[in-house]
Amino acid sequence: MSMADKHTSESRTGRFEKKRQWTKRLPWLAGAAGVFVVLLISLILFNGNDQTGQAQKPEEEQQTAITKSDTEEVQKNESPEEPEEEADPDKTSVSMEGFEELEPIKEEEGVQIEESDNPNVESVVTKDWPVIPTEMDTNGSHSITYQEGQDYKELQEAARSAVNLSEDNIIYWWVGNDGGPQRAVVTVSDKNETGYLRVYVQWVDNEGYKPVKLEVLKEKVVNR
Repeated sequence: MSMADKHTSESRTGRFEKKRQWTKRLPWLAGAAGVFVVLLISLILFNGNDQTGQAQKPEEEQQTAITKSDTEEVQKNESPEEPEEEADPDKTSVSMEGFEELEPIKEEEGVQIEESDNPNVESVVTKDWPVIPTEMDTNGSHSITYQEGQDYKELQEAARSAVNLSEDNIIYWWVGNDGGPQRAVVTVSDKNETGYLRVYVQWVDNEGYKPVKLEVLKEKVVNR
């Protein structure tokens, strides 16, 4: 055999051997590629689900908050009702017929009970109430003092006398000026808040405070 034939035979043998080795590697490479594809798909799917979960989380939290709020509202609506005077501080007052303390006033001589143009006034009562004698030495000069003291005490006493309420059964909702240094207006009720009454009081020089008008209110007004 010549050198050329020998070289050609060796070349063919080498190529065949390489081809055979490559053919053996193909199944392994194909398997590795398949595993890589599966891992890649799994990774993509996992990331997609994680992002979806993160996006849904605020919505779930919001839904939880709404549900909690709705539950609280239902519980609030279903809770036992509070006593009327606490649940409705501006409740409508009763008429004079329902206010026991005002009953004697209707029987007094010279009393006048009229309706009012004020939509919040049930009725207006006027009469010649007596002056509450003052214990203060004013020397002919006086102006109402809206703070604790003898003057304020006598002003409150005059308001009580107009509505027949005792000192231990009265709430002073408002005590204020009625447009002059010697004129005041006082809004009161009994402790049970049966109704709300507004008393107009004037100072009589050298004598004391005198109620001049009483209004039976439909609703409480705490600033007048």
